Amino acid sequence: MYLLRMTFGFWAITLIFSIYFLPIILCLLLIKKKNYKKLSKKQKYAGFWSRLAAGIIDLIILIVVGFILSFIFGPLIIILDIIISWLYFVVLQSSEKRSTFGMRACDIKIHDEKFGRLSFWRLTGRYFATWVSAIFLFIGFFMIGFHPRKQGLHDIIARTIHTQK
Repeated sequence: MYLLRMTFGFWAITLIFSIYFLPIILCLLLIKKKNYKKLSKKQKYAGFWSRLAAGIIDLIILIVVGFILSFIFGPLIIILDIIISWLYFVVLQSSEKRSTFGMRACDIKIHDEKFGRLSFWRLTGRYFATWVSAIFLFIGFFMIGFHPRKQGLHDIIARTIHTQK
């Protein structure tokens, strides 16, 4: 019985490490550090309130999709919600439009340091790093309002920026 509890504790710690810290470590090790390109006169960084509005729109979309799918999949929806949310953000942000539906509604695009398109894997690291931004009272998100480039902790880790028209 003791061995079973010890094994469960080991796997729980491994899972927590994988979810919270492995994406951060991979982002910091694998993303090449480049200087941030300056904004043109027409561009501006997307601020806290516009990014919050886009996030609320995306959240509503994901809640509606999750609610509908919960009737089909039942309790399995808990795992599917994480997968659907991850794919929603990563696939849409790595597309040509560089934005989710909420970001499109607020005229926000996501870029790398040189205003280039982001890869699927870099955005995957960013997605899981957003969980770290939420750990301590959402401080990683509130940083957006005070950072010169309007970056949250997850944006700094993945070296991404958001611009708004």
